[in-house]
Amino acid sequence: MKYFFYSILIFSSLLTQAQVGIGTTDPQATLDIREPNPSSPTVAAGIAIPQVNTLPTSGNRAGQLIYLTVTNLYYYYNGSSWYSLQNQIYTFGDVKYGYAATDHFGWVLLNGRLKSTLTASQQTTATSLGIGTNLPDIQDKSIIGVSATKALNTVGGSSSPVTIAQNQLPNVTLTTSSDGAHIHKAGKATNYLLGIGFSQNLSPSATGDDEDTSSAGTHNHTAYLNGNVTQQSLSIQNSYLALNGFIYLGL
Repeated sequence: MKYFFYSILIFSSLLTQAQVGIGTTDPQATLDIREPNPSSPTVAAGIAIPQVNTLPTSGNRAGQLIYLTVTNLYYYYNGSSWYSLQNQIYTFGDVKYGYAATDHFGWVLLNGRLKSTLTASQQTTATSLGIGTNLPDIQDKSIIGVSATKALNTVGGSSSPVTIAQNQLPNVTLTTSSDGAHIHKAGKATNYLLGIGFSQNLSPSATGDDEDTSSAGTHNHTAYLNGNVTQQSLSIQNSYLALNGFIYLGL
């Protein structure tokens, strides 16, 4: 009888060390699963990864793979945390634009809401990126590169219409140069309406053909820019396509 038990133990040991093949008699790996008739399978093929509606919090090991039904995504355990397979494509803090109007697959809408409305892991990630009490609000804003005068995660400028004030115009005074005492030719002798708000009696010139205005002595003339004109707002908006902005914070 003892020889029978020894045989069972030896056979079991061989089984645990052997390669296992499903759908094949020649396994090429520790576990080799193949579809016997891949061109026309008669039953459902593939491997069904375990499906859960919450991420397991204990008993996990590095490399573990599950399918989370609430997000329809695969997740793997890296030894300390669960990560979506999308993390192999996206990095925390990546920003994108899109037609979607709500959070999706770890992408969080940048609409200025409280950071406390996010999941615990999203809040931790947002804090590590330098985001304060509220998420940035990207509405009516364009993105500009970080520079020596524009720090990361800061906002500035204005989306309101622009009005140029008088003190924002170039500091230019338009004044004619003084030409001493002088007269202006004005045609035949008569009482002319000069077309600028006053009439002028003319005195005969020496030739009797042209008439001159009387001399006003040394003087100059000053012209005022935009005098008595109502200020109008100046539009500096480029043509645009409005989309929603998102930041990747994971789940």
